[in-house]
Amino acid sequence: MAGQNRLVAVVVEVSDLDRSARLYRDAFGLELHASDHAEDDDRWIGGRHAAVSWTDGAFLHFALYQGKADGPSKGVQIAFAVDDIDAAHATAVAAGAEVVHGPRDEPWGRSARYRDPDGNVIELTQRR
Repeated sequence: MAGQNRLVAVVVEVSDLDRSARLYRDAFGLELHASDHAEDDDRWIGGRHAAVSWTDGAFLHFALYQGKADGPSKGVQIAFAVDDIDAAHATAVAAGAEVVHGPRDEPWGRSARYRDPDGNVIELTQRR
């Protein structure tokens, strides 16, 4: 449907940008690129961050921002599709990801969940 609203960006504040970017890169394979919009003090688009944008198919932008003085946001779950859940799980564990639960069958496929250093949950799913 033309003009339909859809998700185009996910922005997560973290307490330690370097530590979190390393986990998302090494454990979950995201090719995050560091940047700094120092000229803008808006907490959601300004300051140090690491981001990646996918342009194949529908555009989606994902960014980790250094939390501001009043602390990072909490309670986010982010899910990524993977081709091989067992290999992705092994990579995540080897990179030090905190396992919430290992690969298991779900109605939508096989999924595993992990917790990042700020308590956010990352789900990896191999679709059926």
